[in-house]
Amino acid sequence: MLIERNPQKYRRPSTLARLRSARLLYVLCALTLVPSLFIHPHGEFGFTEIPGFHALLAFVTGCVLVLVAIVVRRVIIRSEDYYEHRT
Repeated sequence: MLIERNPQKYRRPSTLARLRSARLLYVLCALTLVPSLFIHPHGEFGFTEIPGFHALLAFVTGCVLVLVAIVVRRVIIRSEDYYEHRT
């Protein structure tokens, strides 16, 4: 089976804008992580002094939030004909 590739699709302005936005996000994430590697934090607890701890905590929290949202959606979703008149 021959897979056609369309290189023009990757040159659309919307795709290029998304790529630029993603690159900007990566740079901003790196810029917030790098200082935590060189600046000694003074935390209340010992584990908060680990370099990059807050970045890792934010990432794990975001992943957990997405997984919880998926589970909650499956629990509260209604069938397609739920609001139709039942006789």
